[in-house]
Amino acid sequence: MSDVRTVTVCLSKTAGTHQVPAAVSALLAAHGITDAGLARHFRTATQPLHARLLTRSTTINLLQPDNGTAAGGPVRLLDLDAMRDDLAERYWNRYMLWQQIVAGSPEAKPWWHFYDRYAADPDKYSWDAARHAFVSQPRIARMMTFNAHPGRPTELPTDHLDAFEAGPYVYSTYGLLQAVPADTMLTADGRLLRPIGLRYADQLDYLRTANDHLNTLSGDDVLVAVTTS
Repeated sequence: MSDVRTVTVCLSKTAGTHQVPAAVSALLAAHGITDAGLARHFRTATQPLHARLLTRSTTINLLQPDNGTAAGGPVRLLDLDAMRDDLAERYWNRYMLWQQIVAGSPEAKPWWHFYDRYAADPDKYSWDAARHAFVSQPRIARMMTFNAHPGRPTELPTDHLDAFEAGPYVYSTYGLLQAVPADTMLTADGRLLRPIGLRYADQLDYLRTANDHLNTLSGDDVLVAVTTS
């Protein structure tokens, strides 16, 4: 997995996007997180030109709008439903590909199974032993071999194994739930939300709480995406 993460920051209605990047950095710093800059994570509900014209009559604007994407802005200017539908479709298609790649292989144990054993007694069960046991499983070996191909159309994340095993509808819904919150979310009331562990259930707990919070936001509240590493 990549060490680069996307954080979605929720802000109550604010007075001008020129102040937002500094405000977001300060809020994240209070949680010990250093951002590496804005990320064009969001789909926009308006064309960039429309957004620029809008700034003549309001101080609230899209952040870094470009070709239908933006690093943030008021919820009313972002197309969150399109983001969810798009990622749900991509996850559905990825599942269908995964099913072809692993067809006929025995079910595999997810990484957390080996990690937990390592964490419980690293002197008796080393990191290298855990890693070797995980990747030696035929189903994981197939996924990693596919991921090594330079012409691959997508990745088959090995850390998604639990979700893959749950079937196409579940995996597609997993994409829908991930679309807006991304890896971590800072809520408008100052809570830092992220998965507490590697298990799929931990991911779902985070995504449920994050999406429930998104549903409480008004059209004038602001979402901002930044990368961290």
